[in-house]
Amino acid sequence: MNLKDKKVLVFDNGLFVSLAERLANMKAFAQVDYFRDWQDGFCDGRELIVGSGLEEFGVNRVKYFWPVVNDYDLFVFADCWHGDLQEYLRSIGKRVWGAGNRSDLELARWKTKQLMGEVGLPVNSSEQIQGLENLRVYLQKHEDVFVKISAFRGLGETFESESYDQSKGQLDELRSKYGAMMDMVMFIVEKKIPDAKEVGYDGYCIDGEFPNSSFWGVEIKDKAYFGKLVDYDKLPQTVRDANTKLSYHMDGYRQFWSTELREKDGKGYVIDITARHASPAGETFIQACENLPEVLYYGADGKLIHAEWSAKFAAQIIFCSEWAESHWQAVEFPEEVRPFVKLYNHCRVDGMDYVVPQLADMKQVGSVVGLGNTPDEARNAAKEIAKQVKGYDLEAETDALDKAVKEMEDFDK
Repeated sequence: MNLKDKKVLVFDNGLFVSLAERLANMKAFAQVDYFRDWQDGFCDGRELIVGSGLEEFGVNRVKYFWPVVNDYDLFVFADCWHGDLQEYLRSIGKRVWGAGNRSDLELARWKTKQLMGEVGLPVNSSEQIQGLENLRVYLQKHEDVFVKISAFRGLGETFESESYDQSKGQLDELRSKYGAMMDMVMFIVEKKIPDAKEVGYDGYCIDGEFPNSSFWGVEIKDKAYFGKLVDYDKLPQTVRDANTKLSYHMDGYRQFWSTELREKDGKGYVIDITARHASPAGETFIQACENLPEVLYYGADGKLIHAEWSAKFAAQIIFCSEWAESHWQAVEFPEEVRPFVKLYNHCRVDGMDYVVPQLADMKQVGSVVGLGNTPDEARNAAKEIAKQVKGYDLEAETDALDKAVKEMEDFDK
């Protein structure tokens, strides 16, 4: 499969510059370009600079999309937005790796919950609530729940409300920051599933079909991930059931695919779907997949190519910095570990690597990946690389990776 004459454009929202870097490093395509939309009434250039300065590593930053739209043989949409654009590009004969309009599986959470009930998947107790004040009243009467917002991740991540007194501060902050808009926002409140095991799928899907092997793993929120390569038919039955029943509604879906389930009493409750490049887990996938260019190129045309893997285990350690929420974060590391360092909103200026702060405050700046054919090989590789990554206020909880490995071992037992 020779792709040496093909040009690819990675269309992103900033988080997955590392996907373009990985494709360029593999040297399978004639050209790898990167685009992030940046035009706004009061743009200050932060969005435009993301992905720039990487020419020496084979990634070219594209400033304007439409003048060059006919230059590419493949468009890779790393995130779950721009489904309408993806569908248009397909309509004019372009190869598009992306979820298309099926990105609503992640973005329209309540609609997806209804779909899961229709196809026979178990659904945990939940409510849809419009408006912050209605949510406030609900939380005053209900404890031990999770609160989620559909689509608008910039408003905040999922948070746990053990009691109203504990969550009141978050509600007050949302009101103070976003005002009357919060009366229009749709919230989803889910009951906890106590004493459940966490399982999930980390791979990809082409028109409802899944490859014959994939990783599945354990995530320690915002700290670490540990994944294990298995044949598809060796995945937990609940994970396969979720994929199978949702697959009948995934025509046109040609994208990475991750699920998070809570398994209890033989039932697998899907609590989150990632219809895009996942993070964590996605970074380990693209690093371990040796034929990634072929998977993307042919998958974009509806042909399932089975992945070829360089390792049986994958470890990921996430770096955080409160400084990076509102300041340019300089990151230093030896060149020999660059392929295993995955930075969000990445650019280079005068030979220095930076994570560029964006409108949504993020303390997560990126991660490192370690691969191996044993759990210890992968874990030790990630920890060794993590030691070499330096930056002001940069922190990584490497012990969280040990916890993830232990949870995987316990699940196997």
